[in-house]
Amino acid sequence: MEKKEIYKCEVCGKVIEILNPAAPETICCGQSMKLMDPQTTDWTKEKHVPKITIEGNKVTVDVGISMGTPHPMTNEHWIMWIEIMCKDGCYERRFLNSGDEPKATFTVAKPEGLIAREYCNIHGLWISE
Repeated sequence: MEKKEIYKCEVCGKVIEILNPAAPETICCGQSMKLMDPQTTDWTKEKHVPKITIEGNKVTVDVGISMGTPHPMTNEHWIMWIEIMCKDGCYERRFLNSGDEPKATFTVAKPEGLIAREYCNIHGLWISE
């Protein structure tokens, strides 16, 4: 296990992030949780890939909006959270609710080398390229 890995229980749907990788295995509902490998592709071809826009130290991450097809944000299908990770160690996450716009804005000291991740309740973990 590695820090910041995301795991999901295939039985109840619980999603966790590893903060301390000391445990040898993560169990929920009597079975091992599934490691969510981040998916990626060209953001212009897949509405799940987070798109980063940088204006000075303001960073906006959207999911599908830049494509003209915002990701659904219904009670059944939505982006649960969007986060950024910086080269210098910054790490911020915004939780979203159904009905919200699939977008989050962050302020960072050094926007170079940013990575964005988002988690769709149905289609899992996605990461920017």
